[in-house]
Amino acid sequence: MEQDDIVAGWSERIARATESGTLLRIRGGGTKDWYGQTLQGEILDTRAYRGIIAYDPAELVITARSGTPLAEIEAALREHNQMLPFEPPHFGRNATLGGCIAAGLAAPRRAISCSAPSS
Repeated sequence: MEQDDIVAGWSERIARATESGTLLRIRGGGTKDWYGQTLQGEILDTRAYRGIIAYDPAELVITARSGTPLAEIEAALREHNQMLPFEPPHFGRNATLGGCIAAGLAAPRRAISCSAPSS
């Protein structure tokens, strides 16, 4: 399925859900279903919207779609001796980039914003 078709399908489904008052639950690999609130709504699966769109190792920039497995991204980076600097936890082999961002979880190397105490 083409990526534009996937997005169009989501748009139609979201419009129908809005009209009917149906709750939707955006979900990729489901590896973080345990995290947060009680699960509600029909699943809107994001895994088909996947793939690395662009990767420039020299610039340290990678662009990928939400359904892209973290393992796929990390494998591409590893080929150039690179890694995701924030060490996203996988909680399963189906972990996706979208879930990583949506959950906001990271490991010890994540960037931390600090400000000095004012005097």
